[in-house]
Formats: sequence, C-alpha cells, structure tokens
Amino acid sequence: YGIGGEASIQGDVYSFGILILEIFTARRPTDQVFDDSNNLYNFVKMALPDRIVEIVDPYLLSREVEETPSGRGINRNNVESQHEIVESGNLNQLNVQTRNCLLSVLQLGLACSRESPKERANMNDAAKELNLTKNDFLKNQRPS
Repeated sequence: YGIGGEASIQGDVYSFGILILEIFTARRPTDQVFDDSNNLYNFVKMALPDRIVEIVDPYLLSREVEETPSGRGINRNNVESQHEIVESGNLNQLNVQTRNCLLSVLQLGLACSRESPKERANMNDAAKELNLTKNDFLKNQRPS
C-alpha cells in the first residue's frame, strides 16, 4: 500500500499500479534483484521510454517476434530462449502501435503506484486511460 499501510482507495490504486507493472514486466516487487534503492517502480521508471523492450515480458511480445524474419516464437518455460530473442535484437523492431500501447500501460502503472497517495492517479481516470489505450491498440490491429 506504499506509505501508510491502512486500507484505502488510494492503497487499492497503488496495488492496481503494481499489478500492471508485474504483469507487463513478469517481475515481482519481491524479486531478489530489487532492494531498498531499486524496486519495481524505479526499474520501470528508469527504463521508460527508450528501453521499453528490455523490461517488457518477452512472452507478451511473442507475436511481434513471430512476425520477424527469424520467425522464432517464445516458450515461456524456456528462459534461455527468451533472453536469446531479446539479445538478438528482434524485439527492437516493435511496431509503433505496440510500443505506444506498452508505453501507455506502463506509464499508467507508474502513475498509480507513486509512493505518495496524494500523487497517485485517480482510479476513474486510470480506468478511462486503460480503456482508451485498449481501444487505440485494437483499432490499429484491425486489417485495413
């Protein structure tokens, strides 16, 4: 719940933001790579917007990878294959719509999980933003 620890709407907003970051990065706030100075929030914040491909769960990008010339998919259970694909540079060629969608969702996760409850996004605004992002993404996925 961030600062405070009492149950509240702002605490729920914080949890929602952390959940978004967990889903899209496949990392948990309790992962051993995080300590007092480096946490999931800072991990994502430091990577945006230029290093988005480095932090997003490669499994979420499997369709992007399958559309590249190598045509290699990602096996979620094979961590080595995930790292190989990221290191090969194939994920660096995300289409603009996918990149913008990921950026928008991760920024929303950050806005919801700020340390201070007063600085967090409003849940209604967060829901609207998530819906707009989804609609933009789906609109751009339809064949012309």
